Amino acid sequence: MSAVPAVGASHTDETVRSGYAKLFEVHAVFLTGSTGCLGGCLLYKLALQLPTRKIFVLVRGSAQQATERWKKTMPDHAQAILASKKVEFVIGDIKKVDFGIEPAVMKRLQAQVTIAIHTAAKIALEASLHDAVDNNCLPALEMARIASRFRRLKLLIQISTAYANSFLPDGPVLERPYPVSDRDPEEELASILSLERPSHTTQFSSSYAHAKHLVERLLPARFPLLPILLVRPTIFGPALRQPYPLYGPEDSTPLHKFARFLIADRGSTQVWHAAAGYRTGTNILDEIPVDFVANACLLHAVARTTGIVQVGSELYEPITFDDFLHIVQSNAPPAIRRELSPVIFTEDRNSPQCFLAELVQVASRNWLFDCGRSYWLKQMGGPLSLRACKHEADNFNQARIREIYKTSMEKARL
Repeated sequence: MSAVPAVGASHTDETVRSGYAKLFEVHAVFLTGSTGCLGGCLLYKLALQLPTRKIFVLVRGSAQQATERWKKTMPDHAQAILASKKVEFVIGDIKKVDFGIEPAVMKRLQAQVTIAIHTAAKIALEASLHDAVDNNCLPALEMARIASRFRRLKLLIQISTAYANSFLPDGPVLERPYPVSDRDPEEELASILSLERPSHTTQFSSSYAHAKHLVERLLPARFPLLPILLVRPTIFGPALRQPYPLYGPEDSTPLHKFARFLIADRGSTQVWHAAAGYRTGTNILDEIPVDFVANACLLHAVARTTGIVQVGSELYEPITFDDFLHIVQSNAPPAIRRELSPVIFTEDRNSPQCFLAELVQVASRNWLFDCGRSYWLKQMGGPLSLRACKHEADNFNQARIREIYKTSMEKARL
């Protein structure tokens, strides 16, 4: 893979000139992770907002289990998604060879799929590196192996993370590969999987980030002829607009969890390391609404972008740590505001910090994620629009915090 693979200019020009809706009429999509935050949003858009021809949805267990999950996360839209008649359930398991898909079903996929989107992941920041690789690296490699047999494939989208390069110092992070060492990625993978004891990562912000970095190195090496787009989102935020404002399955949006933690753990001081060169939380907490990530994925899909794209607050409205704390505090009911845990920043990086700070290490860093390959997306309107003003973002952030307070107070009364 080249340092910054070029977008196919002709496909991008066609997307801008002709609009994207009509382009989806010819596409059959194979989607994993549809019961997750991003996968569910993609499913909604593909089924109800775009004239997609077919959506093959990989589900583990049964179609009924997936449907029940959709009813929980998208209660007003699940039935409409099924009624669209676009969805075909594919029973399987990403931990198995060929995802455990029946041969007859696999033949249909091989004959029809034009876009494959792999969003399935298990994000456990405290997991061992062995488990993170087993859950997030090996399935991605198997997805690529399966997709390489799709005869009509135009693009495979693999969801990575902007923090796959969290070994880098604070500062600009470009849309290109960053090798952490000269070690062959195949040797590194074999070493991780051969360890008798679960291994842990030290250079990265989490084992999940390390596993995604390994994916980014292995995919182009193993499948050099496969059209692959690696999408690096920053922190997922709840949806700004679709499927509905504040959409996001429980525990899928980190800053929501952070706010709930601050609200629940009252009285004790929360100590955080300030980002290098800062005294307070003036570093950016790089969050992007999940529907903006979905929109970017789908627009790049019809433009047939390959290589690496980052999707972060540079395409939205950046918010600092201090800004977020102010929103949490200023929107608190008076009775709770007096009890909120104070947050203290220290420049001494050897000083003990609170549990949440140790778990979410990226909050104390200040990377600047370049999103230049997606600037053209801002031209697009309609359901895949990435246009948002600061006023809309501010109102949205206040609404989300008020909803958290409301939910917390209701649970306290039970």
